[in-house]
Amino acid sequence: MQEERGRSAYRPNCHGLSNYYRERFGSHSPELYMNLRISGFDDRLEREEIKKCLTNELKKFAPFEIKVVKNPEEDERLAYVNFERDECARKVRYGLMNKLKAVLGKHVQCDPAGILRDQEGKYIPDRFNRTQHGDKKDNGIANRNRPQKEPSTWRLKKDDVEATRTLFVGNMPSDVKEREIRAVFEAYGKVEEVDIKTPINTDAAYAFVMFQTVDQAKSAKAGEQERSLRNGGSRMKIGYGKSQLSRRLFVGGLGSWCDKEILRKAFGEHGLIENIEYVNGEPYAYVVFESTHASQEALQHLRGVSLTKSNQSIMVDYAKDLTAQPEKQQFMRKRRASKSPVGANGPRTPPGSPKDIVRNFEELDATYAPTWSGKMALKKTDYPVKFYRVYGAERLVIKLLRDEDDAPLRLLITQRLSLASQNLLFEKLSSCSSKELSLGVITGKKELLDLQPLVNYFTNKDAAGVVTVPGGILYIFPFCEFALKLLAEFTPQVQVFNENCPFLLGALAVRAPGTPTS
Repeated sequence: MQEERGRSAYRPNCHGLSNYYRERFGSHSPELYMNLRISGFDDRLEREEIKKCLTNELKKFAPFEIKVVKNPEEDERLAYVNFERDECARKVRYGLMNKLKAVLGKHVQCDPAGILRDQEGKYIPDRFNRTQHGDKKDNGIANRNRPQKEPSTWRLKKDDVEATRTLFVGNMPSDVKEREIRAVFEAYGKVEEVDIKTPINTDAAYAFVMFQTVDQAKSAKAGEQERSLRNGGSRMKIGYGKSQLSRRLFVGGLGSWCDKEILRKAFGEHGLIENIEYVNGEPYAYVVFESTHASQEALQHLRGVSLTKSNQSIMVDYAKDLTAQPEKQQFMRKRRASKSPVGANGPRTPPGSPKDIVRNFEELDATYAPTWSGKMALKKTDYPVKFYRVYGAERLVIKLLRDEDDAPLRLLITQRLSLASQNLLFEKLSSCSSKELSLGVITGKKELLDLQPLVNYFTNKDAAGVVTVPGGILYIFPFCEFALKLLAEFTPQVQVFNENCPFLLGALAVRAPGTPTS
């Protein structure tokens, strides 16, 4: 019965459309479409089997692209087929369904996908293919009424107004090598960094490619968009990625009018400057602040403005912090678990510059910028929170607590961990390097007291919360001996915790250092 109920959403109706489609877009099918959303596969079929069967059955409609993904709302797979020739999608829907059901399962259903029309004749994007596609408001009625190609499965930032030095490059082979990417993109300028990602359950990879200047990234995006990395391969989908937060800012668009004093005057209004890296006559410079809080403010206020009466606007973006190299060397050294009581030989000195002692939220907010903000969920309640990283690598928080589209994850607390006896957990956490562990003070996003119900819950249960994220695990502690012990071990200058504070302590580890028990 349960299996039958789960399949009911994909049974055909008199219009040949699934209930999923009808509930969202009505009973009308668009006249023109080039893409299909196929669902209701036999549970026994693996992703590669689905793709192989579809490739074989649809071969006369080539060329096309197939992506098999997991439905985020149901435990089943979906396939998106993007055709390059008109009418192929319609011919499959109206002429090939019996054959597809014979090989893929009797509940297989096929809906139009990509750019759809609702019952008022307006185009709307399929919810599993949202992206910033090309139907801009100023394109006119004629442009909206002609068939459009399936947008990519990524929400790409394609507008040059949003340009950064980092490109998001999607739709690449899953076995792509860094040298292949550099061979293509270094034709447009110096590539400072390539970060390749290969998501689970997909046959495609994507990468973040960081150039030395924004202009180089713009040229590379314009030159390589919709081209293949390899001969005969899928076409790359390129947009602008989000740069990693840093104290060091790249400043482009400079000319003979610029000197260090002009830069110091403009950027110094937003915080203390540690260093300005600039050679007169160069088209770019680097400004290093003493804190990321200052660099964030400078980037927000100075991006796209003119520093002189020349009306030439500058480009500002985050740059790799070269001054952090000594700290990264420390990250490579893995500490041993402490066998002596905390404080026996004095507190451990955290890596990096020493911070001021913080005793309340105002001092915390002034000393540490919130690295991450999003929602933390317990049962049916969401709590908007901020994560003030007080120890560990900032990149770790950004990497583990955001999805592939750089959107903050919803942190679902799935387990409760008793604090009665967790010596093993403490030993394993304390053995992590600062590249493997980040500690953060978690507060309410808008009002501090908004987090009080969650704090009370863990305090009354004498327990910690456990959130499992891709590639890591987040432990959440209320005010307790365990939390104080962790702070004393890694960041003794943080002294905001007391019995009445509406804060939580988050310990984010790359791997699960212990096996939590409910």
